[in-house]
Amino acid sequence: MCLLLPLLLAAASLASARPWSEEVMYFVMTDRFHDGDTENNIPNGCDPSLYDPQQKDINRFLGGDLRGLEKAIQSGYFNQLGITALWLTPVVKNVWRSGYDLGGWKTSYHGYWAQDWLDIDPHLTSKTDLTGNPYPDNPEGRTAHYRDFVRLAKSKGIRVIQDVVLNHAGPVFFYDIDGDGLLNRQTKDEWVQDFKPHGHHPNATWGNIPEWNLRQTQPDGPRTLLGVNIPTTGVLSRLDSYGRKGFSHDSLGKTDGEEVTCDFFSLRDFWTAPDSPHFHALIDEFVTIYHFYLTTIGVDGLRIDTVKHVHHEFWDAFTQRLREKLGPHAKDKLLFGEIYDGNPARLGQYTWRSDWPENESPGLDGVLDFHLCFTARDYLRHPGGTFGSPKSLEDSLRIRTATDDNGRPFYNPNPGPDGLNSQQKIITFIENHDGINRFRVAGITERRHRLAQALVMTLPGIPCLYYGAEAALLDQHGKIGHDGETGRKMFFHKNGPTRTDVRKSPAFRDIAALAKLRATHPVLRHGRIHPLWVDSEGSSEDDGLFAFARISADNKSFAIILINASDQPSTTRSGDYAITLPQGLATPTTTLTPILTIGPDSPPKTPPIPAQGKLHLPAPPQSLTIFHSNP
Repeated sequence: MCLLLPLLLAAASLASARPWSEEVMYFVMTDRFHDGDTENNIPNGCDPSLYDPQQKDINRFLGGDLRGLEKAIQSGYFNQLGITALWLTPVVKNVWRSGYDLGGWKTSYHGYWAQDWLDIDPHLTSKTDLTGNPYPDNPEGRTAHYRDFVRLAKSKGIRVIQDVVLNHAGPVFFYDIDGDGLLNRQTKDEWVQDFKPHGHHPNATWGNIPEWNLRQTQPDGPRTLLGVNIPTTGVLSRLDSYGRKGFSHDSLGKTDGEEVTCDFFSLRDFWTAPDSPHFHALIDEFVTIYHFYLTTIGVDGLRIDTVKHVHHEFWDAFTQRLREKLGPHAKDKLLFGEIYDGNPARLGQYTWRSDWPENESPGLDGVLDFHLCFTARDYLRHPGGTFGSPKSLEDSLRIRTATDDNGRPFYNPNPGPDGLNSQQKIITFIENHDGINRFRVAGITERRHRLAQALVMTLPGIPCLYYGAEAALLDQHGKIGHDGETGRKMFFHKNGPTRTDVRKSPAFRDIAALAKLRATHPVLRHGRIHPLWVDSEGSSEDDGLFAFARISADNKSFAIILINASDQPSTTRSGDYAITLPQGLATPTTTLTPILTIGPDSPPKTPPIPAQGKLHLPAPPQSLTIFHSNP
């Protein structure tokens, strides 16, 4: 162990030293990955009906836990896939059941219904560590397991990103309609009240259903965990820290401010307005809590949920104060947010502070690029060999560095503590757990899925894969064009597959190969993008084609990524038109060599191609090819 410890510390140090723009991220719903410890499926005192031992009912707990992830990390699974950062759904202790949520009665298998911000949910933790040493059965023990998990990941060179919620708590209180002081479980009006634009509902009452952990929010005062005194004040456990305005049924799509102040079904919205009496106390409480996770536990970043449902000024203060408290360690941490919106102006506004232009410093470090996600799906998420136009995808890539009507860049170009800006730390993805669901639903072929994942891995930004992508996991109940949650399936189900099975899948091999290329070819990580070809509307010669270049800052290295979504072989030609590179990029001796082709079982052997003049690049059916420049 004495010899091993320096190696582990070195691996953790290397992980923290990497620029965030070099990461390959993997988003995992912990409850849906692998049940590594069956003893935590029904924690002490928990309603046993909340767990489905058949691992089929997506509205109940299915058993995935930290131990399941630990076993995968130990086996080298993520290293072999090329993953360098794990983003986990929220790990804090939740209210375990809610009535009248979107779609009916559900459990908090996903982790977004927090009850205790300084305890880890017992569905996720184990009684012993990996060597058999016991953990105490209390917040101290559960937090110790989480810290050990983070340390294990870092020992393999993998960063950990914690999903966090500052917009709301779980259904910790109810609206006491009949005044009896008890939550009537089958009475909808006690779970959900109509939105009250002015004032608040005065009958909010803390719940007390132990078997659902439906009780007053915690912490209610200072805590000591892992030998660290955490000076929390208990503001989260005060009813007047919440808006208590009830639920507006169309608030998710609104931009008039109502989406910021209302509950979401039975989830309880914090009062985050700058003029609220607890504005500063709420911010300071969350800063104290997440400083503990970022330092004592050692997590490397925060993915912040429901950003657009919180007042912008709240994010200004939270990000500034957290960075100040972190001090020099702020440069190693990533704060990125989820704004479920396809409008780049709406997305990018949170990379700026609300007091711009007086203060041009960054707000969030980055955001999940839903705009690109939607346009990439418009191009590729079609049944069989059909496809859409890549024109909107090209536009979305241009917008990343473009300016709005007021002349302000959509995404803040000013660097954060690490010297990188929000355009460099934007998160590129094509599927997740939100309503957009998995990319591969009924009608989407495995090959098209592989093409979509390859696109994510070659575009600028931090690529983020969704658990199961490496096995082309199919959501047979999902439908193209329909939102849903049916893709939140158990991945390593008790009936299979195994990690060995998945390692053999074409999608796993694709992603591993692409990750290796990103690691060995800096231009695929840092190169600026230059669109080269979009399927022309007036000709069928280039149907389904999309091509772009990644170019190094000194113009000495570049790569061309060529995608063919059609079932027919093609070349970058339409009449007299063909790809031409920007002037001065290629010399008379520069050639292009295909270094990886995703899709066909036996890619064609293509000799080096002169890079000057018109480029007629070959594109096999349903493929993505990377051509790299040779001087």
